[in-house]
Amino acid sequence: MTEAETTDIGITGNKDIRLLAVDLGASSGRVMLGSYRDGKVAVEEIHRFPNGAVEMNGHLHWDVHRLLQEIKHGIAAAAARYGPLHSLSVDTWGVDYGLLDEQGELLYAPHHYRDQRMEDIAPVLEAALPPVDQFNLTGNQSGTINTVYQLFADLHRAPELRATARQLLMMPDLFHYMLSGVAVGEQTIWSTSGLLNPQSTAPSAEVLHRLELPLELLPRLVPAGTVLGELRPALQEELGSGPLKIIAGASHDTASAVASIPYGDPGPSSADPDRIAGIGPALRDAAFISCGTWSLVGLETAEPVLSDAARAGGFTNESCFGGTNRLLKNITGLWLLQETQRSWAEAGEPLSHQEAAELAGQLDRSKACIAMLDPNDPLFSTPGDMPLRIESYCIRTGQPVPQTRAEIIRSILESLARSYADTIRELEVLTGRPVSCIHMVGGGIQNKLLCQLTADATGKDIIAGPAEASAIGNIVVQLTALGAVDPAEVRRVAARSCTTVQYRPIVPHRN
Repeated sequence: MTEAETTDIGITGNKDIRLLAVDLGASSGRVMLGSYRDGKVAVEEIHRFPNGAVEMNGHLHWDVHRLLQEIKHGIAAAAARYGPLHSLSVDTWGVDYGLLDEQGELLYAPHHYRDQRMEDIAPVLEAALPPVDQFNLTGNQSGTINTVYQLFADLHRAPELRATARQLLMMPDLFHYMLSGVAVGEQTIWSTSGLLNPQSTAPSAEVLHRLELPLELLPRLVPAGTVLGELRPALQEELGSGPLKIIAGASHDTASAVASIPYGDPGPSSADPDRIAGIGPALRDAAFISCGTWSLVGLETAEPVLSDAARAGGFTNESCFGGTNRLLKNITGLWLLQETQRSWAEAGEPLSHQEAAELAGQLDRSKACIAMLDPNDPLFSTPGDMPLRIESYCIRTGQPVPQTRAEIIRSILESLARSYADTIRELEVLTGRPVSCIHMVGGGIQNKLLCQLTADATGKDIIAGPAEASAIGNIVVQLTALGAVDPAEVRRVAARSCTTVQYRPIVPHRN
């Protein structure tokens, strides 16, 4: 099978189609089995494993070789349990990458986006390419975590890379290459890089020229839902999996999550000028929040939104499956709570996610000390003692300091909900599209208190689900690549494949 060749999966009748979604997040990874039958997807966790930054020589990196071993473990376990599998696709966080040498080997472990090596060089980059130009040329907000900043920093710190590096692969592209031997760049993940034109279909020649970045490092770009080939023969033998196909799906985890959103009945005719990728009026009235370590708050648009107001508001444009656009803002999400829980666990006082939500939910807010935090304050951006940082933030901003664990947790959750509400109101003004409901997806929706606080803060109905959004979206995009699902039916399949919970505002929202 050659790349992008039309695929015939050769399945008839009621037999399940079984696929693997490898969903890698900043704190954990999963290998999920997706079974497609009768127009619905069922997902099952095969293997879960921790993920996180590894410190090497004073810098933060990803241990991709360990992650590959974990992926292989999941493939082998699924094959042993279910027999031959049809395909696999990897989705990950954005912006990070690996550099390959002339032999196709990694030059060094990819850096973690929270590594601080970009800070000193950022002013040099921005003198050549000011943030306003970055937004106009790429649709992306400037930010030191972006691929463009990381690559600029790497080439300045180690100029020999210009001679030794032959190709840059974003994280899911890198794993697809390790599994299939085919090196390409998938558009939804590259749309986070700050290196492409706003339509995310080609590199920005102006960005590369101004920063003197080598075009030859960038791979050929392919759309989400491209069959790359089969699992390497040696891996087929090692893992007992058979020749499953490797698919570059919606490789950015948020793109996969958004592909799973059950917006409603895609009913308008093709003559409807507002029609977006087969989605009906329900999409035009809805926003989304993909909630995890990061929270992505936005809505889908037919084209990138490149206005001065969008740039000034901190909104960025990223690519969706099917070629539409995500207009969104990145908000530091449950990272604050995760780091707080980690600090408590290290002090011998562990608290599970469910226990944390229950503790905060029992709090009488009228008698509690609740601080309002800015989740995106730089103070909270790196690993560390988060409760101490919250105390420092409250002192700096003239707020009382939360004293109990319940007060700290409630402060984090209410601050997130307020940030979501502020962003939704900005989106309404920016696009002129009133939002009637908000779809919340991702693991964060298991925190029911956060969902209810978001309904209260926004004054809008929240439709929560699916929790396994990235995995379901990953799988339905694979199904389109295999020819089992029409791309226009993706939303219907997603809607049939999940249950949702509705939260209505129970207190007046705060403007």
